[in-house]
Amino acid sequence: MAPAGAATTYEGAVKFGWTITSSFTAHLASNYTTGAATFSTGAGVIQQSAGTGTCTTSATDTYNSYGLTFGAISTGAATMGCNYKNAIGISVLTNDTNGYIVYETLGVTTAPTSYGVCIFPDGNTPTATTPASLNATAPAGGTFVATLTACAGSGIVLGPAPGAVVNPATGGDVALTTNPPTGSYTLTAPTATSIFGASAIVPASTTTTYFLGEDVQLNIPPTAASGTFKDAVIVYFLPQ
Repeated sequence: MAPAGAATTYEGAVKFGWTITSSFTAHLASNYTTGAATFSTGAGVIQQSAGTGTCTTSATDTYNSYGLTFGAISTGAATMGCNYKNAIGISVLTNDTNGYIVYETLGVTTAPTSYGVCIFPDGNTPTATTPASLNATAPAGGTFVATLTACAGSGIVLGPAPGAVVNPATGGDVALTTNPPTGSYTLTAPTATSIFGASAIVPASTTTTYFLGEDVQLNIPPTAASGTFKDAVIVYFLPQ
């Protein structure tokens, strides 16, 4: 017991709190080198699937050109698949606790009939160095039923965009002549394809940049008409 006449002690508290804002930095690279902690120009190798047509089997795109040059392709009796190894590298640095998932689409909003694109992920786990292609040999060309419906092996059919993103003829709202082509879009799964799988979440880190990579296979059916064409791979980063 407190002695008689002792002073009584009272207490109060002032709470304090804070919020750490999320940060996000991403970079896309074309024709990237592998096994490094940063991007630089790769070897520019394009694999040609078996068939009577031909692909241009080398490319000189640099890692900061934001372009993939497939060159001249001749059609054959079956689908010609021209697989650009280590075509697109993706890096992410974020402190977001829940991380990000990468989604991709074509630039066009309707599945094309004269070509199709298969994506071959260079593994499904974000890594601290740029990953390497898993295609030691050329994958077979994809399957067309009016449009591209299936890819060989682990390939994933890249579908059309969920909204107006790119007009391949004029550039539309994302001009293909800009360097790099950029845009801001509202996207929720599953309107685009999660190329690296829903479990491939780019983790949070304030110091470590994480990388994902992929091969891009351009597929040309025997019925394709001659001409010069272009499209784009649109990459979306969806917070979790």
